[in-house]
Amino acid sequence: MKRLLLILLLLVTAEARAQLANQPPAPQWLGLETAASNGKMEVSTEFDHTGNLLKAILLVAADADTEVLVNDKPVRRASTTKDSPATSLDLTSSLVNGKNTLRLRTTAPKVAALLELNGDLAQVRWIPSDANTWTSAGGKVLAMGAVDADPDPATNPFDLKKTFDAYNSWQLAKPGAQSQATDPKDFTLLPGFKAELVRSAQPGEDSWVAMAFDPQGRITLSKEKKGLLRFDPKSGSTQVIEDSLLECRGLVYAHGVLYANANNSKGLYRLRDVDGDGMCEQKEELMHTEGGVGHGRNHIKLGPDGRIWIAHGNNVLLPSGIAPDSPLKNYANDQVLPNPWDGSMFDGTVELPAGHILAYDPKDGRIELFAGGLRNPLDIAFNREGELFTFDADMERDVGTSWYMPTRVLHVVPGADFGWRRGTGRFPSWYADTLPSVVDIGLSSPTGICFGYGAKFPSKYENALFILDWSYGRIIAVQMQAKGASYAGTQETFVSGRPLNVTDACVGPDGALWFTTGGRGTQSGLYRVTWEGGPEEPFDARDKVMAGYTPWRMVQELRGKPSVERIWQFLQAAHHDRHLLHEGRLALEKLPLAEWRSRALAEPNKFIAIPTLLALARAGDDSDRLLILQRLATQFSFITAHPPERLGYARVTGVALARLKTDIPPDLRDVLINWAEKMYGDTGFNFSEARRTNRELCRLLVRLGSKQVVAKSLAWLKAATSSEDLLFYPLHLRYVKDGWTMESKRIVFEALNRAEKLNGASTYFKAIQDTRGELAAALSAEEMKELASVVHPPKPAALSPHAMPGHTFRVWKIEDLEKRLPEVAKGRSFEKGKAAAIAAQCVFCHTMSTDRTLPAGLFGPELVQVSARFGRRDLLDHILNPSKVVDEKFRFITITQADGKTVSGSLESEDDERVTLKPNPLSPETVEIGKSSIRTRVISETSPMPPGLLNALKAEQILDLLAFIETGGDPAKANFQP
Repeated sequence: MKRLLLILLLLVTAEARAQLANQPPAPQWLGLETAASNGKMEVSTEFDHTGNLLKAILLVAADADTEVLVNDKPVRRASTTKDSPATSLDLTSSLVNGKNTLRLRTTAPKVAALLELNGDLAQVRWIPSDANTWTSAGGKVLAMGAVDADPDPATNPFDLKKTFDAYNSWQLAKPGAQSQATDPKDFTLLPGFKAELVRSAQPGEDSWVAMAFDPQGRITLSKEKKGLLRFDPKSGSTQVIEDSLLECRGLVYAHGVLYANANNSKGLYRLRDVDGDGMCEQKEELMHTEGGVGHGRNHIKLGPDGRIWIAHGNNVLLPSGIAPDSPLKNYANDQVLPNPWDGSMFDGTVELPAGHILAYDPKDGRIELFAGGLRNPLDIAFNREGELFTFDADMERDVGTSWYMPTRVLHVVPGADFGWRRGTGRFPSWYADTLPSVVDIGLSSPTGICFGYGAKFPSKYENALFILDWSYGRIIAVQMQAKGASYAGTQETFVSGRPLNVTDACVGPDGALWFTTGGRGTQSGLYRVTWEGGPEEPFDARDKVMAGYTPWRMVQELRGKPSVERIWQFLQAAHHDRHLLHEGRLALEKLPLAEWRSRALAEPNKFIAIPTLLALARAGDDSDRLLILQRLATQFSFITAHPPERLGYARVTGVALARLKTDIPPDLRDVLINWAEKMYGDTGFNFSEARRTNRELCRLLVRLGSKQVVAKSLAWLKAATSSEDLLFYPLHLRYVKDGWTMESKRIVFEALNRAEKLNGASTYFKAIQDTRGELAAALSAEEMKELASVVHPPKPAALSPHAMPGHTFRVWKIEDLEKRLPEVAKGRSFEKGKAAAIAAQCVFCHTMSTDRTLPAGLFGPELVQVSARFGRRDLLDHILNPSKVVDEKFRFITITQADGKTVSGSLESEDDERVTLKPNPLSPETVEIGKSSIRTRVISETSPMPPGLLNALKAEQILDLLAFIETGGDPAKANFQP
């Protein structure tokens, strides 16, 4: 039976398989062979931990209180009852690098535990209780069954839908889970600091997503659904002061009024208390914005210039009336190879400039687009020098891919484009037209941020940037130091809890750090953190040294209106300072092209040529871009260039190609191909710069139509070990139609199979699946037969158990789609239906069309005429429930041999002496079994076609697929839209 289950997994989508592999191990109930004389049981385990530890969460279950000790130091008691979920304890601060001991003491007859060691991104380690690694001084430890032995999840106290892993700690604050905000006694704080719960949200007060102190020292709290609540810390009284605005994510008191950025009301508002009664009677919309509300209208801040600064996520569209001389301009997708999957990925409808920062002038209503290319910056903050910072979100589903961008603290300079694009098209931080982060935080869910200015803290923390992580429940202190014309930062967990669903923070007039919890309807609380430690240690605040810092003075002049000559002088002095080069390029783009075009094209200094030619590629026309390509290919050598220069040349080439609206002359194309091929593949994997350069050269050569790109890529794809590289090259080489051999195709499929065994999140595995599907769809029937074992390996890939939880696709049921079935006959898309047949892997088993661009199915019923036998609903039902009716010809046989081994597969042949089975219908390998060794033979009632093949598709794709099947893959037989 196990063998049969393995075979059934062969065709399951990578998304579903990643979900299956994602579950943590089930702990064992532990008891002692001989009961302890004192009625107490003690069990312990030792484990090593080294490296980063973001969170350590222990789940404990027993029918009595259990004392938890880490390294023989009591943590606290875990109180559980027979029917309650396992108790959750945060052990992060108790563990040490190296060897650790976890000990449990209880009077219960059995106990179970599960420890999650959560590092960063996909690095998660689980330590379950079991009789092999847990011991006891009181006797032999016995395993008394797995906690999930009962198929009813309600009996499993470790069910993650009730206990939650570290990343989903916020769900412990969902409605019904707790009636009061988390008690600060369970927080972990730095030595000398104290946390106090000031107020828990009461029934009817909703969940709180933003806060702001008014001039009287009272706190305005934004209710997630509707309205504003004012809380007076002195009296403890509350009052609703506005009851119409929907989800005000941003609040700031300035210029005698209250400004609110109302996400679901889709606008920035100015609120006034006209009659002095404390209520906001007057409401004025200052700026309206269309678009979605997920990554929406976020926090706002008063800038040092008196303007209202606004953070918007990537679902918000730009308002009308953006100032034409705004700092952010000339932005474009700039993708050498646009990816057709982008629209089907998360946020596939995102438009440029994606997430962005606006500055609104209340004096005249001028709106300036300051920066963009962000995903979801929830908040912004200014330092003492007037420089702006944000904490931008990642797309956690992309972990493992080359386009994954971590959560990061960014120094937001005027005109910056931080490279967030829809789907796979994001700019890596080393592109010449974007900027690196101050510090990469890793996996987190950014919400509010603030500097500690005014806090009665040691200067190290009074000068820190505090950033809030909603999912893991922590506030992080980021200390910054000068780095050229920008900053470099280090991170330190300041406060953590479970749950601690932090939403906003600010320094109050009392010198304490105040913060709120809430969001997504969770229980809210208002807290304050104070310093109660001894004398502070000396700390060299970074702000004290920047004012006279030479690169800083250069930046200020570049942000003015320097002449072309002065800009060139700055670029010559910039050396390798990314921020100075960036500021110089943007200063150049502000000036008329006629003043600097010729100089950029003739610049002899190859390093200065990168920002100047990049500026020309962005601001110029196609004639400029062709001249740029000609100059790069004939005058700049990759061979003699330093790694940063190579990356710069490649990026300028890529931007020029991406923005080129005309065809490249054939002779120029040949020169460019020759130029790029000379360097491609010769740099190896020893240095990160070399790997980056190779990726860019691969993109360029695929775009240009190089005949060598396949061979050069595969020469070292075989040696690749990282998930990013193993997916990157097959994904881009799928565009190449010529230059393939049978062996090169085998290498690419093998690379995808290796990639599938590495860490990654849901989009990573779906991209592997989609890439494999497109490459396989281009195979002939003969090629499919020869490569079946690598296209569909005979064993399911051993996916990492660390694929990110909580990001799965829908498990479709007939009821979900039944009402929409009439739409199948109304203008569906033939191409999208064909793509869905490939994505769901239907075409590899079934013949679905006379279209020769699709492989002939190697196994399974022919579907070209299936609509003559089944109605639309029945057809969908068979796809969703393949084992409902199984044709005799396609049933598997399971044979149990005398030694207990089982073999399953389709019956290929049988004679008097042997039975021959084919375990994998898509692979030529067979297994012969002597009849004398057969104990039992059972015909399976389970279809070789597994359920769940449509779970990676959206409803529209399924309807297009049904239309494709109904017409026998013939676009002339139905009302397909263009």
